[in-house]
Amino acid sequence: MMTETEGISTPEDVDLESTEEPLAHEPAVRTTKPWWRRGSIWIVGVAVIAAGVAGIWLLSDSESSTTTDTVATLKFAEVQRTTLEDVTTLDGTLGFVAGDPLIYAGSPNGIVTIAAGAPGTITSLSDEGATVEEGEILYARDEQPVIVFYGDIPAYRTLNSRTADGADVLQLEEALTRLGYDEDGEFDLDGDFTYSTQEAIKALQEDLGIDETGALQFGSYVFVKGPVFVGETLVEIGSSVNPGTPVIATSTVPGGTVTAVASEGDILDHGDTLFVVEGDPVTLFVTDVPFYRTLDVDSIGDDVRVLEEALTSFGFDAGGALVVDDVFDEATTDALAAWQASIGAPVDGVLNIGEIMVTEDPIRIAASHISIGSNVAQGTPIYTPSTSTSVVSVRLPAEDQELIVAGDSVTVVMPNGDDEPASVTTVGNIAIRSQEFGTYFEVEITLDRQGAATGLDEAPVDVDVIDDRVENILVVPVTALLALAEGGYAVQVDSGDGQTRLIAVEAGMYADGSVEVTSSELEAGMKVIVP
Repeated sequence: MMTETEGISTPEDVDLESTEEPLAHEPAVRTTKPWWRRGSIWIVGVAVIAAGVAGIWLLSDSESSTTTDTVATLKFAEVQRTTLEDVTTLDGTLGFVAGDPLIYAGSPNGIVTIAAGAPGTITSLSDEGATVEEGEILYARDEQPVIVFYGDIPAYRTLNSRTADGADVLQLEEALTRLGYDEDGEFDLDGDFTYSTQEAIKALQEDLGIDETGALQFGSYVFVKGPVFVGETLVEIGSSVNPGTPVIATSTVPGGTVTAVASEGDILDHGDTLFVVEGDPVTLFVTDVPFYRTLDVDSIGDDVRVLEEALTSFGFDAGGALVVDDVFDEATTDALAAWQASIGAPVDGVLNIGEIMVTEDPIRIAASHISIGSNVAQGTPIYTPSTSTSVVSVRLPAEDQELIVAGDSVTVVMPNGDDEPASVTTVGNIAIRSQEFGTYFEVEITLDRQGAATGLDEAPVDVDVIDDRVENILVVPVTALLALAEGGYAVQVDSGDGQTRLIAVEAGMYADGSVEVTSSELEAGMKVIVP
């Protein structure tokens, strides 16, 4: 005769306590992604159950106990308290982040030109190779000099007592102050062209030997970011110019035959040689300060400071005389000459245009566009660099789009089998379709420990993504579950007296052939029958 206990049909001698009673152990800690990111995990779980119980007992009116002789022949598995994870594995490729092509140039923006601001005839020009500082004359048009001032806003109008307030007036007042034409401190530096501004301009004009008008006509001055290195004059004295006609190129680079080149895959850092042109090395500086001009004695600026910092770090400090500041002095010359000798550069104590190229980060040579014997000139693509950061690229199938998001932690299984923690950096939002891979989204993953990828490039790896996780739970093999005729599940446990008994359980998460089970009667260490 059968009795009903909590909806499970059992023999009379098996006392099944209600599974709704409080558990005797600590509650499970469940870390589960939202249902819309877990996809079909529960559908998969049901499928596993169906497969697992297909070959085990369907209990209806069978006996609930097993004799001592029968128990001795059964197979048991231990109930464990553990963490259960559902993991999805994706294919990935370990590589590097490609960057923009590196162009051989005298400045980060290539050749920079200064154009005429007004029509006329060129009557004088600065010499090629000269450096024109603030307050000096760059060239003359119709015998009217063009004066250099420093500032980010370009010249675009005449500046005089009738000029409206503006940022360009403020730039002019700041320049005149730097040049020493506000000895009385009368400038308010407010962008208002005042009597004091006019008198300061007159004083400058007097020092330059030109008409003292107290005004700057449009085309008679330029605002530039720093000292102007006259790399090349683009017109001749006597040439007619119009507004916009290029007059002076502020940077230039030597050209010629490549005699040495870095290899693809090389990682180049601050002070490393990029390539060699006819025996002259071109050196990489890792900085955000541009090297756009020739640097020699009396040069002043941030580029001088960065050069002196580099020389000191390379071990060339002129016997301790080199002071890291923004002034190129004799000690700078000595330190620079010593460094040039060490790398095989022309030893002249002058840093010429083209000796230094700048990037903001160390680079890895992903592809080389030059080779020994090829020619380089201004504008020649040198390398396509990549950063030295190792990343894993994954093609995420469109149907798994919600599996991961940027910021998720994942595990990368390296080619040698090691597990490396990593983080999802970006997840593309544009679906890519291809005949080979179907529809997918591009995902980029960064290793937490960059050294783990040393020596690896374009290496296949696995990416393990935890889709669901439950901690501090009881688990049994999925094959230990007994499907009951009236619905629900039970496990058959060893009573320890040569008998077995049924315990009703509630099934939870499934993963790796195990299932989470909940019951007030079940404890870790118990043994359950498995087929």
